[in-house]
Amino acid sequence: MKESKNLEKAWRDKIILDLGEDRYKKLFSITNEGITISPHYSYNRKSLVNPETLFFPNEWNIINEIKCNKTTNLNEEIKRLYANEIKNLIICNYEDQFIDNSFLSQGNIYFKSERPVKYNSEFKLLIEPNLDSKAPIDSCKFDQEKFRLNLSSEYFKNSGANIVQEIAFTLSAGIDYVNKFGKGLFNKISFELIQGNNYFFEIAKIQAFRILWSIISKKYGNQIDDCIITVKPTTKNKTTKNYNNNIIRTTSECMSGILGGCDFIKSIPYDIKFKDENEFSQRITNNQLLILKNETSIESVNNAISGSYYITYLIEKLAEKSLELIKKIENNGGYFHDQKNQMIFQEILLNKKKEKEQYESGDKVLVGQNKFIND
Repeated sequence: MKESKNLEKAWRDKIILDLGEDRYKKLFSITNEGITISPHYSYNRKSLVNPETLFFPNEWNIINEIKCNKTTNLNEEIKRLYANEIKNLIICNYEDQFIDNSFLSQGNIYFKSERPVKYNSEFKLLIEPNLDSKAPIDSCKFDQEKFRLNLSSEYFKNSGANIVQEIAFTLSAGIDYVNKFGKGLFNKISFELIQGNNYFFEIAKIQAFRILWSIISKKYGNQIDDCIITVKPTTKNKTTKNYNNNIIRTTSECMSGILGGCDFIKSIPYDIKFKDENEFSQRITNNQLLILKNETSIESVNNAISGSYYITYLIEKLAEKSLELIKKIENNGGYFHDQKNQMIFQEILLNKKKEKEQYESGDKVLVGQNKFIND
């Protein structure tokens, strides 16, 4: 530790000598999450983050959602996705459409619902409750063996939450569900995290999230190090002007999810803000993920971030600050108590207002929207 501090001081002294103290101080900045960005980093042996605390799945897979109310032939759409080697599917708005049973054994299909429902015992159920509600799912009977309780950060992220808020609010909701239904639920809970455009922070977010869920579940006596995490791009920064830029934005956001260590990855259509779901943009969305999967060799490296002092620092700081906020929420009575009193949404609104001012002033750039506009 002493050697690390001496090395850090040596680098600091060298930079000050080269640049001068005034210019050196200008290299520091503070993010909306309250994290200081420094011009140099060193390894902290007392950090929460070390090779043993990072978890990366053996592989990541593309997952696709099919909305039954938007498709004319469910079986044909499943067959088309299977032909493109997309065999992890989530079926939404399902009622009683006929599904070829052979599809159920060929791939991994979940039927998505906001609350527990009775389906054919062959079906796997994905329960994804709305986290903007004031209470956990009511009349909840988790009696179907093949189900997952999937908690999504979409409500927080797309409403304007920063990354610390996104992590803390999503995990706090998970804690409330465990408190209501017992620690056995840890084995059924999965998460969907929404990726924004702060590339390195979004990479670090996934590992900070995994570390905190491991710590929380360990406290309950049911430690989960390998929770299932799906990632999806945010809609918050997608534009109707110069909308083709959205393809680049979603690609960057998908890559941050992959490098951060997700299990599954979704994308969203580039025209999601101004057009109904259509075959053309959906095909581009699928091809985007297929290119990342098959052309980039990104999946040939299981863990591409170990050894980066900067990302290690970000993981540590995101975990620390998120844990502080989780403790604050727990001391206030838990996630749904804060949600009922609108304390959580007020915190999100404060960050949303700050970001809006940053875009208006030009401190943050949205290409084609507030800078580099091509009419």
